[in-house]
Amino acid sequence: MPRRERPREIPTYLATEGRTQPRRVIKGLEDLLTRLVWLRRQPRPDQRLSPAQQDLFDAVRGGSLTLVDAAAYLRQPPLAIRILACDLADLGLVQAAPPAARTDIDLMERVIHGLRNLKDAAA
Repeated sequence: MPRRERPREIPTYLATEGRTQPRRVIKGLEDLLTRLVWLRRQPRPDQRLSPAQQDLFDAVRGGSLTLVDAAAYLRQPPLAIRILACDLADLGLVQAAPPAARTDIDLMERVIHGLRNLKDAAA
């Protein structure tokens, strides 16, 4: 995948047009690990995206991105990304995909322990 340019920084109150809640809540966008999936559509000419909506759309276009990853990439609070994601879903440009099954913490701790052992052995 080609490397993307860093998006412009937009103040949160401008990104969300002063909103603290989405115009319409989209089911499935409650969890920060929810993925936004591009529906292989471009905005119609009458669908004018704000700069912040366009940045989120550009980040998701060509694949998918979790809400939390989008927040980090766009340097916006997760609530702002959720509002923008609801806007894009309302326009039919993205859809919410539920997060995968919860990670087994015990397994993750064993993997981390194994990686640390490899690092120590290599040193």
